[in-house]
Amino acid sequence: MAKCAGILSEKASEMIKVVNLKELPEFDVTSFHKIILGASVYMGRIQKEITDFCGEHQQQLLTKKLGLFICSGNHSETGREYLKLFSDELYNHAVSKKLFGDEVYWEKLNLLEKITMMIIKKTRTSTSDLETEAIAETVKEMRLL
Repeated sequence: MAKCAGILSEKASEMIKVVNLKELPEFDVTSFHKIILGASVYMGRIQKEITDFCGEHQQQLLTKKLGLFICSGNHSETGREYLKLFSDELYNHAVSKKLFGDEVYWEKLNLLEKITMMIIKKTRTSTSDLETEAIAETVKEMRLL
């Protein structure tokens, strides 16, 4: 997911501040006019840090130009439905809602995750399947050019 944020930042002509909410959960969004929230999907859920942040800051986020993205290995319509893991209010308010694809770093997976990836992706190696076109579309929809 950090790689997607980096690519998004590279494609934008506006300065973008990338924040990892695991490292900075109390990030203050007050001074920003545009916010893009990204989350990876794991076992049908997004990270608790994102859920908590959105719950605590929802009213502020609803006053911003908002983009949402999901990183998921499921590239079908079902994968796009994961965007609805954000609250209905945030989902409906967002001007950009995209699935950015996924990357799997085999060496970082625990045994259970490796078994799951062997079943789902039928591979035992790291993979990269990012949708760079979706990232570029987000830049346009958020008017970051």
